[in-house]
Amino acid sequence: MDRSLIIAKVVPTAETQVAEIFAESDATELPHLAGVRHRSLYRLHDLYVHLLETELPGDTAVEAVRGHPEFARVSARLAPYVTPYSPQWREPRDALARCFYRFDAPASVGRRP
Repeated sequence: MDRSLIIAKVVPTAETQVAEIFAESDATELPHLAGVRHRSLYRLHDLYVHLLETELPGDTAVEAVRGHPEFARVSARLAPYVTPYSPQWREPRDALARCFYRFDAPASVGRRP
């Protein structure tokens, strides 16, 4: 399982529209084709954070479906609301945050009561 964070700018009042676009797309074959296991969308002011958990590394999963008509449709529908964080970004891979630290509790550690 791979976790990726996609970072972008979002219109702060567009949470409902963005969520609906993804909900409709998540009901199609696209998540299955990309190996998506989980998706969460977050907003902090105009910062968009998209947590994606996939079977393959996030950039590989996105590239696998980038030519799919549903991917193009979702991208076009999101365009009025979600824009690149940096004007120099040209492709989805540019929006992936780089993980520089990670902690996972040992499997033997039980949950707190």
